[in-house]
Amino acid sequence: MNEAAHQWMNQYTEVLQDYLTGKNEAALLRAHELGRSAVAEKFNVLEMVAIHQEALMAILLGRLATEESTRITQRAADLLAESLAPFELAQRSSQEGKVLSRHLNAILERQVAERTKALQQVEEKYRSIFENSIEGIFQSTFDGRFITVNPAMARIHGYESPEAMIADVTDIEHQLYVDPQRRAEFVHLLQAQGIVSEFESQVYRKDGSVIWIAEHARAIHDSEGKVVGYEGTVVDITERRRAQVFLRSLIDTTQDAVISIDRQGHIDLFNSAAAQIFGYTRVEVQGQKLQMLMPEPYASEHDGYIARYQQTGEPRAIGRIRTAAARRKNGEVFPIELSVTEIKVGDEIRYAAFIRDISEKIKLQEQLVERERLATIGTTAATFAHEVGNPLNSMYMAAQLLERRLAKRHDLVDDMLTTPLRNLMSEIMRLTVLLEEFRTLARRQKLHLRPTSLAPLIADLLAVETPAYTARGIKIEQLLPPDLPPIMADSEKLKQVLLNLCKNAAEAMLHGGTITIRAHHSREQVRLEVSDTGVGIPTGVDIFEPFITTKSQGTGLGLTIVRQIVSAHRGTLTYHSVSGEGTTFTLTLPVSQQAEP
Repeated sequence: MNEAAHQWMNQYTEVLQDYLTGKNEAALLRAHELGRSAVAEKFNVLEMVAIHQEALMAILLGRLATEESTRITQRAADLLAESLAPFELAQRSSQEGKVLSRHLNAILERQVAERTKALQQVEEKYRSIFENSIEGIFQSTFDGRFITVNPAMARIHGYESPEAMIADVTDIEHQLYVDPQRRAEFVHLLQAQGIVSEFESQVYRKDGSVIWIAEHARAIHDSEGKVVGYEGTVVDITERRRAQVFLRSLIDTTQDAVISIDRQGHIDLFNSAAAQIFGYTRVEVQGQKLQMLMPEPYASEHDGYIARYQQTGEPRAIGRIRTAAARRKNGEVFPIELSVTEIKVGDEIRYAAFIRDISEKIKLQEQLVERERLATIGTTAATFAHEVGNPLNSMYMAAQLLERRLAKRHDLVDDMLTTPLRNLMSEIMRLTVLLEEFRTLARRQKLHLRPTSLAPLIADLLAVETPAYTARGIKIEQLLPPDLPPIMADSEKLKQVLLNLCKNAAEAMLHGGTITIRAHHSREQVRLEVSDTGVGIPTGVDIFEPFITTKSQGTGLGLTIVRQIVSAHRGTLTYHSVSGEGTTFTLTLPVSQQAEP
């Protein structure tokens, strides 16, 4: 239908509507005039009949009662006859007119019946959907009143029927929304975009309880494009929100880091444990690439891992627990246990990583291995000391006897005899000291722990040793805070530890220098540092390894025994050395929870 025919049909429909409502003469005159205009537009009779059918059908579909339809059809035929007068169709015999009228009426009645039945079926279908939907369905006015709601909408909000809800809720913004501003945002989005999806809000039920809902809605416009209302669906998401809150709480309280990334590797979830482990805040990592948490070569290769998986679907890290390395904000690289899983939500794909810092676990494993190794060395040392000790003691006694007898025979004594004898006795003594260290290493450390103040203990030790250090050009500095808390320690064993560290420091400074004893503390532990300005420890040397020493006369067991004593105190001993600048040994011990005696 062209534009002219469409306009003519609209005018004809208006005239037909007037005629059916009783405006007889005026409507018939307008129908005749429309017929004349149709002739001028060169419409034919068939086109006129088709237009008449469409106009009548539009009116009949609004008035579905059978008697009303029949009456309208008959009166419409009269109007059609008048509109066809200019075509000289009405000048035919009355019998022909009646036949044509009956034929048209029969066609129209059949079409109306068919379309009415189809319309009723569609209406019943959508009415069933409306009534039985598990989602709330609504239409509301621009000013915040409900026009219609379905039973599910009423149930969601705690009303016994849709009628009760429509009658009770006269101000949606203030009666339903916990935060009226959310309704204002909802309306603003609809006016700006025409549609909203998954708009979540808290609303009141009839009894005053609060639930969460998600709304999907669109704006309703009039013929001029003005928003006159809103319609859409509502879903009760209270249980979903509770599950989300529980899951969020679980993620935030777990001791493992939980990190989620999108398909491009950008971080979109970073829980509290992750912040604590890596040293970043959530704001610092949000939207950043995951590589910022990785050392090389993992950082450079990560995008390739994701691309390969998305292309091939072949998982390598996904679904398995493996050990890897990560990087903290301060640059420290540390060991982690890593489990990665793929999460699909619709078309979106996320990768979630569960990360556990295993630094302490690795450290404990290393300590366990070290203890087992030392235990093995100690057992061997005990056996060796037992097997060698007695013969060595006999050798020393024989050498002493020989020395006394030679002392009585001055005529037989010369340097060629006495010098080797003195060297022999010196070596025997050195072996005896070594055996004693073996026995110390083999023995389980028996400690008499009690609250001990470090400052007096260090003062007693230095009172004895300082003169010797001063004679060698070594200066002693003490930096001990006055509020240093007591520690649980065996004072004699701890003196042995400090004496060994100070002696090692002094022996590293052949031409003098400075030994600095510095202490720090927290609520849980005291950290004591013994530093020197000596030659340092060569790179690649593990100074705690048994029988490893940088001194010409050392046995290589002193620091091994010292570390054993410290471990028995539930402490740690580490060192940092720079060749040519000096070494710092750091001793940590737990703070005593008891008062000093």
